[in-house]
Amino acid sequence: MAKSIFELERRFNFDKEFSRLLDLLNQERFNCVDGYYYNQTFWTIVNKYFLEWEYRLSAINIEQYFNDLDIDFEALISCNDTKKIYVIQFIDSYIMFLVKNHKLVEETMQPIITIVQNIKIIIEKINYKRDINEGKGYITYVKRDADVDSVLSIIGNEDDLRISLLEYNDFRIEKDIQEKRTILKKLGDYLEPLRKEFNKYNKSLTDDIFFMLNKFYIRHNNEGNIKLDEDSEYIKWYDDLFKMIIQLIRTKYIVKKQDELKQFKK
Repeated sequence: MAKSIFELERRFNFDKEFSRLLDLLNQERFNCVDGYYYNQTFWTIVNKYFLEWEYRLSAINIEQYFNDLDIDFEALISCNDTKKIYVIQFIDSYIMFLVKNHKLVEETMQPIITIVQNIKIIIEKINYKRDINEGKGYITYVKRDADVDSVLSIIGNEDDLRISLLEYNDFRIEKDIQEKRTILKKLGDYLEPLRKEFNKYNKSLTDDIFFMLNKFYIRHNNEGNIKLDEDSEYIKWYDDLFKMIIQLIRTKYIVKKQDELKQFKK
C-alpha cells in the first residue's frame, strides 16, 4: 500500500525549525512559582532562577552565559548551525532544571511540553539523539550511531566506559583533539588488561589498535610517535581508531555467541 502524504518524509529546514522554536520561547505565556512572574517570555523565567543553575559557571544571566560561548543573545536567529545546537541544548537542559526543581506553575507546562517535543524532532532530524543524565540534571546530544548503540548493551556493567563511548560522538568535541585523546585513552585503559583475550578473537585488529594508542599521541608523548602535519589528520585517524575499538569489542561478543551456537550444531 502506498504511503500517505503524512507518512512521507518532509524536507527538513533547520533554520526554519530553529526560528519556530525561538518564536515559542519569545511568547509571553510562561509562568513561574512566584506570582508576579506571570505571562512572561521563557527567557525572563530563565533569568529569574539563573543563579540557582549549577552549570552557569560565573555567568549571572543568560546573556553572559551565551556570550561565554561566543553567541550573541540578541541575534540568536543568526547563529551558525553549531551554535544553534548549543542554544537548543541549553534550552533542553534548563527546562529539565525548571521542572525538576518545581519552578513552573501548571499552566506553563503545555507550552513547555510543546518546546520539548519540538526539540526532540529537531535533534532527531539532524541525526543526533538526546542523552539524558537524570543524576546530573543535564542533557547532551550525541550522534546517532548504530555501531555504538550495539556495543552499549554488550558492556552494560561498565558505566564509565558507556559514558566515554557516548561522549566521543558528542557534537561539542567534534574538532576537539585533546578531548578525543582523553576518551580514546580511557578506552585503551579498558582494553589493556583484556589484550590477550582480544588477541584470540582478532590479533591483527588488536595489534593495530594498540599501535595507534601508543604511537598517535594518545597514551604516550615521546619522539617515537607518528608525526602528522595537522590536527585534522590526527582527528581523522582518531575517529577511525574509535570505530576499530567498537569493532573489536563487538567481535569478542560475536565469537562468544558463535561458540555458544556450536552446542546446537552438534
